[in-house]
Amino acid sequence: MTNTSEYTTQPQSSPTADPLHVRDFYLLVAGLGISLFANLMLRFAMSMWVLDETGSAAAFASILTASILPTILLSPLGGVVADRMNRRTVMVALDALSAATVLVCATIFSAVGFNLAAIAVMQVVLAVLDAMETPTVQAALPQMFRSHGEDVMRRAMAVVNVVNQTSTLVPAVIGGVLYAAVGAMPMMGITIVGFGTAAVVECFIRLGAPERGGDGRTSALDDLVRAGRFLTRERPHVLYLVLLCAALNFLVTGYAEVGFPYMVRTVLGFDSTAYGLAYGLVGASGLLGALVGGRIAKSLSMRRFPMAIVAFSLTILPQALVMALPTGDGARLATLTASTCGTMVAITLANLIAVPAIQMSCPENMTGKVMSLALSTSMCAQPLGQIAYGWAYSVYSAGAVLAMTFVLAVAMLPLVAHVARRF
Repeated sequence: MTNTSEYTTQPQSSPTADPLHVRDFYLLVAGLGISLFANLMLRFAMSMWVLDETGSAAAFASILTASILPTILLSPLGGVVADRMNRRTVMVALDALSAATVLVCATIFSAVGFNLAAIAVMQVVLAVLDAMETPTVQAALPQMFRSHGEDVMRRAMAVVNVVNQTSTLVPAVIGGVLYAAVGAMPMMGITIVGFGTAAVVECFIRLGAPERGGDGRTSALDDLVRAGRFLTRERPHVLYLVLLCAALNFLVTGYAEVGFPYMVRTVLGFDSTAYGLAYGLVGASGLLGALVGGRIAKSLSMRRFPMAIVAFSLTILPQALVMALPTGDGARLATLTASTCGTMVAITLANLIAVPAIQMSCPENMTGKVMSLALSTSMCAQPLGQIAYGWAYSVYSAGAVLAMTFVLAVAMLPLVAHVARRF
């Protein structure tokens, strides 16, 4: 097939060489890391700027919430594009557009000063571009490593997860120092350079256009309908796995992203310093999970998926007990932090099992669309989890909410085991 010859013409590795030690994967990881770093740095700078100018953290939270809906709706379009065009070209274009968006907004801010509407538009556009890039990267990995087997795919995903976690932690660590030293506008300049550098790096990835199949004249809607038919009729077990991942995202987003800060700051009354330390440990545990997953990738087959969900369930139980029983606040904080760290490790390993399984179950011309639909489904679960847990914590005690979370996680196990057997 001539459409993949650009990638396959690279020098062949020796049989004992690590398939991940190739230039194109290094460039992909570097471009992804730089782009994520720039995105997170900008988000941090804008949140601090909005807070300083308006005194309202709710203002920026509303902007991020507003960006979710167009992201969910347009993310599948990213999957269609990823399956129609050269994925390298898509990544370059998206990062270049991100740089141009920030540049235009920086020009506006230089002329008129702080403008909340311009910040809102910029964040929505960047969120949409980022959502379109994610299925492109997830479709590029199978194109690179499908022939090497699923364990290599899991190791590649582990590297990508390490980059994701690192790019989340590092901007949070140094962003405050940079913002205090130089302010929002210079940090926007750093972001523009970051997105531009990522686009330049990605230009050198050798990756051919994917095999499209069909007559090549179908519309984007036809492509999505075909992907939906593929999931519902040809590979329903893949659809079930996608829905299970969304359900896990609902639980983890609700109890970890909403419940953890609420319990530490409001229920237990610890200050921002203690919460910041606990949050840093939780973030680092996600990085640890990705590193461990890369080391044990060969053993992370689908038959291990139920074990990962069991481990996730068991990390919730100590939290439910310590919040329900009369215990000191220090012991509660230690238990909450340690158990949530365990949750992050278990969920990271579960993702390293599930995502490559979905990718490897899709033909070349379906990978981008299926992964974009999976991403949209998980993103739908995220705000639902935040809303549901926000309501639950306002009505029930923290111990009761955690106990319900444990029961829901355990109730998923029969379906998890059934889906794992189908693979």
